[in-house]
Order: sequence, then structure tokens, then C-alpha cells
Amino acid sequence: MLEKIKRRSTFIDKVNPITKISTGLLMFILVVLMHDPNQLFYLSVLMMAVLIILSGVRLKYLAIVLMLFLVFGAFSAMYMVLYGAGATTLFRFGLIHITEESLVRGVHVMMRGLTLSFFGSLVIFTTRLTDVFYSLMIQLGLKPKFAYSFMAAIRMVPIIAGEYMMLRQTRKVRKPLIHKRHVSGLKGFITTVITLLSQSIRRAYRLGVAMEAKQFDDGPRSYYYETRFTPYDILFLVMMLVIVFTSFVTGSTFSLIGVTDAR
Repeated sequence: MLEKIKRRSTFIDKVNPITKISTGLLMFILVVLMHDPNQLFYLSVLMMAVLIILSGVRLKYLAIVLMLFLVFGAFSAMYMVLYGAGATTLFRFGLIHITEESLVRGVHVMMRGLTLSFFGSLVIFTTRLTDVFYSLMIQLGLKPKFAYSFMAAIRMVPIIAGEYMMLRQTRKVRKPLIHKRHVSGLKGFITTVITLLSQSIRRAYRLGVAMEAKQFDDGPRSYYYETRFTPYDILFLVMMLVIVFTSFVTGSTFSLIGVTDAR
């Protein structure tokens, strides 16, 4: 999937997934504790620039992603803007009460979501799912049976979705021969779930037999893919520190919003 929407690889593709996930947790804590909307604004702008430049994704797909982020971010801010509390009223009509304080808080909440969305998209666009589980096994010592179980379950999701679509098409073909109560309502839902579950159970049983036949266990093993920490991890961490430091300095020096605490 990623190969279809990416046009080039960047150094972030070579960063260890554990480094990206750990940085994401630290970024979440930082964004939650950052109460200056000016600093958060510059941080969100810098993260958007990093996403555009270093994700390696084609611009037309990035444009769609950014537009969706902005739309959902605006919707999340509306609840705070339209119904927030404050002393300086800007607009009032019925239940809608927009104040200067609620507007600042709404924009602040929107920029928090955008910053984390930009960083999360950067991680998703530059990380293969298999590398995440291999990194958990090699670097963090996660038992292979758990990691491979998760990978197998995720690989089955598209198969289950395909079977569901096939089941729908089959019901459309046989619609004149099947009573309506068997394909609609609660009974139709139960029939669909039971059909998909029975097929998944058979598939899981075959997978378990195959793993047992290959003597799969939690003992020492070799890996086809090996993940390790490289200088690219240090470069990634330095880049994130520079971004955070720049946003703090720029937000304190060039304040676009006349508020330094949005709490």
C-alpha cells in the first residue's frame, strides 16, 4: 500500500520504529503540557513542513490527508469555540456563545490535534508494519508468538473484508430465493457474523497447525528482517529537538496571538 502512494524514500524510512514510537509518546506529553498557542502554532507548522518534505508521499495524496486533518480539526474546535465560557463576548445567538477565550481555546485544541496528526502520519508513511513487530521482538524482547499472532491477525483483516464483500454479492445474486428476514435486520446481521466467524476459526486452526508443523516456539530464532539502531535514529532525534526548540523560541519571540496561556 505504501509503495503505491510514495514517490521516494527518505532517511526517516530507515529510523528504527521503536525510536519513532517513543518520540511520538514524548511528543504527545509535550503537546498536552504546552499551553502557549503561539508556540503550538509554530510547532504544528513545522511538523506539517516535515510531513510534506520527508514523508516521501506523492503530493496529491498528501493534499487529501492535509485537507481531512484541517476539516476534522475545525470540527473538533467548533465545540470549544461555539459553546465555551469567557468574559469577552464576540458573538452570541441563542445557545451559541463565542468569546475571545473560547476562540483561543478552540484554536489551541485544533493545533494540538493537527500537530499529533502530522507526526502520526509521518510515522505511518515511513514505517512498515512488519518492521514494528520485528523491532518489538529484537529490541524490546517481545515473545515471537505474540508478535507473529498480531501480524497474522492484521494480515487476515483484508481477507475477512474480501469475504464479506463476496458474501454480499452472493446474497444479491440469490436475493429472489432468500426470504428478506434472513438477509436484513438482526437475523441477517447474526447470520453474517456467524458465517465470517466460522471461516475465521477454520483459517486460524489451519494457521496454528502450520506453525506447529514448523516447530514454532519462543526459543532462540533467526529473523529474515533485522532491525537495529543506526545513526539515522540520532539524526531523527536531533531533528525533532531542533523543531521543538525552534517552535519555543519563535513562539516566544514572534507572538501571533495575544495570549500566552490558553488554559
